[in-house]
Amino acid sequence: MTVYRKISLLMLAVFLLIYLLGALLYTQQARHDVQRELDGVAGLAQSLGSPADLPESVVSSMRHMIPADMESGSVGEVPAWFSAMIAGEPSRPVVNGWQVDPADEVEEIWEGFLLISGAYAIGMGLCFLALFVMVRRGVRTLASLTEAMGAVSAGQLTSRLPRQGEQELDTLVCRFNSMARALESEQQTVGRLLNELLQLQDREREHIARVLHDDLGQYLTGIRAQARSLLYDPDLGDRQKQQARDLAEHCETIQKHFRHLLQDLHPLVMEQLGLGSAIRHLAEQWQQLSGLECRLAMDERLPEFTGEQQTHLYRFLQEALNNVSRHANASCATLAVARKDNELSIEVRDDGVGNDQLPGNAGLGVRSMCERARCLGAEVRFLSRMGEGTCIRLAVPLSPNTGGVL
Repeated sequence: MTVYRKISLLMLAVFLLIYLLGALLYTQQARHDVQRELDGVAGLAQSLGSPADLPESVVSSMRHMIPADMESGSVGEVPAWFSAMIAGEPSRPVVNGWQVDPADEVEEIWEGFLLISGAYAIGMGLCFLALFVMVRRGVRTLASLTEAMGAVSAGQLTSRLPRQGEQELDTLVCRFNSMARALESEQQTVGRLLNELLQLQDREREHIARVLHDDLGQYLTGIRAQARSLLYDPDLGDRQKQQARDLAEHCETIQKHFRHLLQDLHPLVMEQLGLGSAIRHLAEQWQQLSGLECRLAMDERLPEFTGEQQTHLYRFLQEALNNVSRHANASCATLAVARKDNELSIEVRDDGVGNDQLPGNAGLGVRSMCERARCLGAEVRFLSRMGEGTCIRLAVPLSPNTGGVL
């Protein structure tokens, strides 16, 4: 039951109780007044003498008494129960040829009762109207507060409510706005820390990749070259040459895995050839390592991104494809990159098992993707159903003038 209905029922019960008490007091006072009036009329009849001795005009102008041989006057629209409650017994004693008749007095009391009841009903209606207006205003504020809290729970921490004229509601609104501002400030702080953490992680990966490429990679290349050179040494036997050949092949295998490791740590091809080439290389490498088909459809007109933005996009796609190979149980994946008017649209789709709880039960990888999308100012959506695969859509807004990220 709503608050308005509860208050209305309570007020209605109070109004009815007051009305019944007032009606009881009114009828008690009316009976006393009627009895006093009848006592006065009986004294007047005793002093006037018989109606037969008075002129007809005087007899017809008398109130509250009539000749005994005449019928009692009608009480008009007065209900019989009300007349009986106010006037009592319908038969009155005859005094000096006069019959006491309270019909006029009862009718006046009934009209007054109706007038008071009507005024009371109008006042009660106005009270309920005022209650409705105030409760509706308060409920509207509570509805706005509920909607704003829902927006905050959905991540829209910029939601604010206007000040209210009522002190209690205004206090509630001010507390909510303070809470929303505090949450927004904390989210900005956490987002900034996460962004710095991702940048630090990317820089560390880049540093490790460069150290491995420049140092360990050169050593492996040197060992492989020396092993190859031993094949042409005439002083070595066939067994030593076979060992040298095996050593060179092992070095080649290590270098192959080493290049994949360097690509995971930091895509050097992106620095040399750009984001488009890095995405193609990522799709090819993922296809080779996972053994799954990757269908790539990419627009050649990619916008200009900063190095940090390119890294966020690349890591986003890398994590999306890794999730397909690890969790989707799919046979193929589709990667589509298209540039629209003021947006770069990216879609990663698979034909795997799907997940009805995505992204609710997301792991660290999905949260990392969401954070990288936030760093790009982009919107990411996860569409997944059990048995129907998963689709991840990223919409990166672009500046209409420069074509870069807003």
